[in-house]
Amino acid sequence: MPSFPAGASLSFAPAPASATHSAPAAGPAPARRPPSAIRSAPAIRSASAVGSAPAVGSAPAVRSTLRTRIDFDHLGPRTVPVDFEAVGPNHAPTVVLGGISAGRHLAPSSAYPEPGWWRGVVEQGGALDPARRLLIGMDFLGGACEDDVLRPVTTHDQARALAAVLDHLGIAATSLVGASYGGMVALAFAELFPERVSKLVILGAAHRTHPMATAVRTVQRAAATLGAETGHAARGLALARALAMTTYRSIDEFEARFSPFALTVGTTGHTPSRFPVEEYLDSRGAAFAQVFDTDRFLALSESIDLHGTRAGSLPPDALLVSFDTDVIVPPWLVDELARRQGRPPVRHVTIPSLFGHDAFLKETREVARQITLGLAEEEAPR
Repeated sequence: MPSFPAGASLSFAPAPASATHSAPAAGPAPARRPPSAIRSAPAIRSASAVGSAPAVGSAPAVRSTLRTRIDFDHLGPRTVPVDFEAVGPNHAPTVVLGGISAGRHLAPSSAYPEPGWWRGVVEQGGALDPARRLLIGMDFLGGACEDDVLRPVTTHDQARALAAVLDHLGIAATSLVGASYGGMVALAFAELFPERVSKLVILGAAHRTHPMATAVRTVQRAAATLGAETGHAARGLALARALAMTTYRSIDEFEARFSPFALTVGTTGHTPSRFPVEEYLDSRGAAFAQVFDTDRFLALSESIDLHGTRAGSLPPDALLVSFDTDVIVPPWLVDELARRQGRPPVRHVTIPSLFGHDAFLKETREVARQITLGLAEEEAPR
């Protein structure tokens, strides 16, 4: 197994652009490979810190863009750029995927010291430790792409993009930890490429979407579209995100967190009344609109509602995690996924939380514990 030398410039072998990643032909699932990890992997090396930010840890890292040809479910074959980042030693490769606003940057390194999106879980000494396993993140496809717009994009399309990244890195089999939309992509990857999955941990995701969740997202997409069509794209995105926040958290949290009484009482024909929860939703919406664009939001939101995987496509030792107050992916829906794998069903753990669907970001201690159990016996020895 090759080592990752430190103190040199980044070096990657380009992947052939002609390689097309598509779904395997229908039929019996291929036999699972043993979780051997990396075959002839190109070196991942440390780089100097960016700007004046202090170095955070010594894990080697690379951030790159791969151009690869993918056979999309609805768009057909296209050559697209796939942005990814890998950090850690050449051991126990683990793909980590989050919600639609998560990205490829998982953890700080000397090369890329900015915080990752899953603090408390992906960190040195944490459940996903970049000092003890190779962590791989990917930006999701969808929205504006060079001179085109990638839409519709499915979770299976994202899985094919991930397979291309793994091929580029020389990784034959990997563990996957996916939360929210990233959990859907991980489920799609397990369906298309079962022989490439060594361990699988899914949080807040299931084999299909709930019709009520789809209903809310259709209103979100309508708000974003109306904003773009009327010259108020940022406002449309902010309203879409504000509506989403009412489903990401629980009614109990809102009851405990926000006063029901108005901050200010409006005046007739001039200013509206303002409420504490309104201030919160406005701030979350405005922050989202600063980092997202309408095309990307529409593509990824739609991708959630196009998601679907077949029964029996999970490895028998997969771990499914739900949260008792999650109204987007309720525990009974995850239990349905667990039971449709056969008898006995795969493991399903429900974590109690005040934070609804966002519990995968908030309940870091228990989430980290479950991930550690789900990935047991894979890390490099201490």
